[in-house]
Amino acid sequence: MKISLFDRSIRLILSLVGFPLLIIQYLITVYEQKKHKPTGWHADIGSRKLHVTVTGHGSPTIILEAGMGGCSLDWVLVAPALSTKANVITYDRAGFGWSEAVLDLPTCSAYVDDLRSLLRTLGAAPPYLLVGHSYGGMIMRLFASRYPEEVCGLVLVDATHESRYLPEQTTAGRQKQLFSHRSQYRLGYMLAPLGIPRWLKQHIGSKRLPEEWLAPVRALGYKASAYRAVYAELLSTTESSLQLKAAEPLKQDLPVIVLSAGKQNEEWQQGQRKLTNLTKRTNQIIVEDSWHSIHIHRPDAVIHAINRLLDEIDLSSYR
Repeated sequence: MKISLFDRSIRLILSLVGFPLLIIQYLITVYEQKKHKPTGWHADIGSRKLHVTVTGHGSPTIILEAGMGGCSLDWVLVAPALSTKANVITYDRAGFGWSEAVLDLPTCSAYVDDLRSLLRTLGAAPPYLLVGHSYGGMIMRLFASRYPEEVCGLVLVDATHESRYLPEQTTAGRQKQLFSHRSQYRLGYMLAPLGIPRWLKQHIGSKRLPEEWLAPVRALGYKASAYRAVYAELLSTTESSLQLKAAEPLKQDLPVIVLSAGKQNEEWQQGQRKLTNLTKRTNQIIVEDSWHSIHIHRPDAVIHAINRLLDEIDLSSYR
């Protein structure tokens, strides 16, 4: 679902009424962009430019996908340890982080297309070991479904199961939660051009990274484009879930690790158990002392899971 004309009109009216605040927000954003330089570079994929960071060398290529509203900085506690063994790619989806141009309909399918174009632009050859956190896990699963011969492994870091966004499979409590999230992001989308989220200290993206990384995350997360991107992303979750539901099953010999946070509620844990049926080589690891963002609370557990797959994968079959 795209952002409605009504919502876009309200946003425009508010921006015109609060024009002085709009100018202040713009000037602060420009200042922060100069202060917090990109950690990588912008790769031109044709329709837009995506911010990407590539470290390490060797095969396979590890691709780290952030969760909803996240960016490449989400992986700063994980990527350095992996780059000693393989080629590691982190990037910002359209509209997030340092990337440009928000997608009108940012579904998992659209993101897979962007990632595919990015990999071609970079000349990053398969095989790919895909790692996805939360909503990013849905994107990685769809990529693995579309390009099975290019994917050698999959690590799902407390990943979302598509049933959470399918109306016929959600509980009344979950529907209420989704309505609350939509309302919050909608309000943020409308007020972000005026800098209101900045004054309320409500930024898009991670809130639990070490302080040295939180400063750029905050700066990027206060941008109006970030609020537009995350609102559009949330509105597109049903379409994304239907895309996952209709996708070809993963090849059954694909090694998959479902890394689950132990401090989640039972409803979430049910989704984690559903993910264990993806392939015949799927294993679940529960990180008992972690909340949802395992890559931040327990980066060592994520690194261990990825290294475990690296040890299992037979790269000779991909040459």
